[in-house]
Amino acid sequence: MTIQNLLPKEIFPGLLVHVPIAKFCLATLVFVTFLGGSLSILAAAQEKTALTVTAVGDVRITGGVAKNSLDAIRKINLKGDLVFGNFEGVLAESVPPDPWKFSVPIESLGLLKDLGFNTVNLANNHSLDIGEQGYQKTRLLLAQQGFWVAGREGHGVVAQINGLRVRVIGFSFSSGNNVNNLADIPVVIGEKQKEIVIVSAHMGGENHLGHRIPREMEYFGDEKRGNVVEFSHRCIDAGADLVLGHGPHVPRGIELYKNKLIVYSLGNFLFDYPGVEMNPHAPGYSISIDLDNKGDFRSARIESYDLQYGIPVLDKRGHAYKMIQNLTFQTFQQHSLVFPGNGVVQKSDPRRVTEEQR
Repeated sequence: MTIQNLLPKEIFPGLLVHVPIAKFCLATLVFVTFLGGSLSILAAAQEKTALTVTAVGDVRITGGVAKNSLDAIRKINLKGDLVFGNFEGVLAESVPPDPWKFSVPIESLGLLKDLGFNTVNLANNHSLDIGEQGYQKTRLLLAQQGFWVAGREGHGVVAQINGLRVRVIGFSFSSGNNVNNLADIPVVIGEKQKEIVIVSAHMGGENHLGHRIPREMEYFGDEKRGNVVEFSHRCIDAGADLVLGHGPHVPRGIELYKNKLIVYSLGNFLFDYPGVEMNPHAPGYSISIDLDNKGDFRSARIESYDLQYGIPVLDKRGHAYKMIQNLTFQTFQQHSLVFPGNGVVQKSDPRRVTEEQR
């Protein structure tokens, strides 16, 4: 008997095969076809968005801001599975007279929720402004209100989102989890437990050139504020899936490293500080980052804001988006990311990257 009786002629044209062998070949072909289809479905599932992280930079909602800018604040509606901000300061019943002691009224907790936040970072240089007790009280109050809080030390806070385990770990240049202690990074991140790991890092210098990344140790006065590129790469090498940097108070470029996104500075967002009256306009932004179930970067969207005396107002011109695009190419000569417009950030076609690198 010929195989033509068992299989279409176009598969094995003119080939004569013994019947048992023909049956084996047919079964193998069906299995391989099924397996290939199953693997394609699995790969497609892994590439789908499993988690959207929306992140902004420094947040400090003072009593004056809450009183005088309430209408503008309530126009902001941050959306995502995990909505993150760096909480710059502490919650207190009374505000100290020193304007550089960053405390805010406990009532600002309600506004944080109204804005859409569910995750905050306390690993920064202002979380001890009224002492250890003030920090611990702030951490407790935020947790009691349902916020996931990344603290100054430890292995991070764990959230269960969309059936995923998500761990957020805080680092800064002034806390137990320290951006300057590179050897400690694998210990802090630890062994991943089938989870997505997000690193929040308060790092980098701040001055009129703060948007630039020097690729070496950064200082502010005598403070060592980390080599932000080396720190971020080490975090991803140790298992982190996303690095969210903040501290320079201005936007910086972004980088795709081993298919993981690094945001080097989220800048300011809703931020009242001494001297804000001297800055009627400044670029601010939120970034919504889509990750697959392995924590790999899929795409992002940047929403630009004009910080009007520290209050974010939507900027339809997209100034921050264009600024981040320029800084990304200037700093990293980044070929793996493209900025097609309308706030969108995507991965490049790998074939184009290869051709450009030749």
